[in-house]
Amino acid sequence: MNRNRRPVWAPRKVLGGLLLLFLSGIFALYPEEARGVRDVLGRTLILSAPPRRIVSLNPAVTEILFAIGAESQIAGVTEYCDYPPAAALVPKVGGFSGATVSVERLAALRPDLVILSGDMHGRIITLLDGLSIRNFAVEPRNFNEVYQTIETLGILTGNGEKAREVIAVMKAKISRAQERQRGGERPGVFWELTGEPLMTAGGNTFISEAISLGGGRNIFEDLSESWPMVSTEEVLLRKPAWIITGDDHGKMVEPGALARRPGWQGIPAVREGRIATVDADTLYRYGPRLADAVLAIAEILRGK
Repeated sequence: MNRNRRPVWAPRKVLGGLLLLFLSGIFALYPEEARGVRDVLGRTLILSAPPRRIVSLNPAVTEILFAIGAESQIAGVTEYCDYPPAAALVPKVGGFSGATVSVERLAALRPDLVILSGDMHGRIITLLDGLSIRNFAVEPRNFNEVYQTIETLGILTGNGEKAREVIAVMKAKISRAQERQRGGERPGVFWELTGEPLMTAGGNTFISEAISLGGGRNIFEDLSESWPMVSTEEVLLRKPAWIITGDDHGKMVEPGALARRPGWQGIPAVREGRIATVDADTLYRYGPRLADAVLAIAEILRGK
């Protein structure tokens, strides 16, 4: 027997040990708090390492993932995930609603985590659970819950520090918006969501909170329904000083168009031409750009 000959299994054993050591190092770096995180549906997600292939079924989640530095971990998104521009290069799995998502296309991407909506994706959750594809539901209702969602996604993806930086930038922008407010004056704002039927934002929406943070007062903040239908008479009675809407609805609230609506000439905002639009995506998506929407509203209410 040649005693100088090394066993053929030795390199494999060494490599296997090195790989185990390497993986152990990764797991050790993964925060303990990330290994058992509860989603908005009360389910606990157990992970031993950051997911490498994430499918996002929500444009807001996609924005957050890019903002916190997790873009290399994104394997798929929806057709509505159009910000930042780099999201257009990511494979698509269908639309935003549960009925338009292709579970077959999603499964073909071999995700180790799908992040979706707690409100809209109940059918998708059931299908993914049946395929043993891990999924995590989010559905923030206000700015504080948005901050919590960003931090949670940062922890889950191994980007906790960057997520906290994003939150700090958002809060700094909102602080700047509040510094620009004129004393205690809080002009009444009517947010027009749609014109036919006439719909607005209730008090438990991002829009209402953004108006408040921007220095205004949503004239329908007392309504608990998120998107209530209202009448012209109700708007007249509440006398909004401003009418603001998303830029996706902007042509419907041009001064001439509003003045032609029966009775609207008696609304202070119409009479004085205080009508403005805000980038709809910044306000309708609960991503980092929510803070930009607050700044925009603050500038509008200052008459800029």
